[in-house]
Amino acid sequence: MIHIEGLGKSYGGQWALRHASFQIRSGEAVGLLGANGAGKSTLIKSMLGLLKPTEGTVTLASDAVYLPEQPQLPETLSPLAMLRFKCRARGWAQTQAETALHEAGLAQQAWNRPLRQCSKGMRQRVLIAWCLCGGHEKVMLLDEPMSGLDALGRAEVLSLFKQRRESGAAIMMCSHIVPDMVRLCSRILLISGGVIREEVTIREHSLSEAEILEKKLARWQ
Repeated sequence: MIHIEGLGKSYGGQWALRHASFQIRSGEAVGLLGANGAGKSTLIKSMLGLLKPTEGTVTLASDAVYLPEQPQLPETLSPLAMLRFKCRARGWAQTQAETALHEAGLAQQAWNRPLRQCSKGMRQRVLIAWCLCGGHEKVMLLDEPMSGLDALGRAEVLSLFKQRRESGAAIMMCSHIVPDMVRLCSRILLISGGVIREEVTIREHSLSEAEILEKKLARWQ
């Protein structure tokens, strides 16, 4: 589903990403862990073609969905109108918009409210619904998908992503909430200074593994 080989991005001779190589198979979730400015967003945007890589190759399934960390939302539209637009553009049944909003846990009384009137947590659930709508994507690239959600909301969303993973989606997830990544992912890539420094296999999906990852990350900062 995802094959990255020697990927790099340079700005005026300054490397923001260098020699990134990894694969993510169908039905696998991989975490990308690093401090602010480590190169996480540069890597994802280079994978998607939103940034033109300076070096390396990207093989990515055509059916991909991207959840950015700081999206620009159509503030005057309602969540339902936003998702119905996606359904019309893709030729899907309009009912898939309602299904996705329900699945993402957005209260029905907020479906027709302008997005500018939605709270941070509500807006994040709309974004989750956007990713889930249709259910046809083979690749999910998620940059801080739990932003603005409380502990219960994060658990609900993680369960949704696990279902997509088990249905065969390949998932890459960036998050500063290390325990959430450990619960979902089978491998974690540690990135620092634009370089993937280490790959850690997750076996037990436990809090102790999250603590080990946090200590490893601290050594690279």
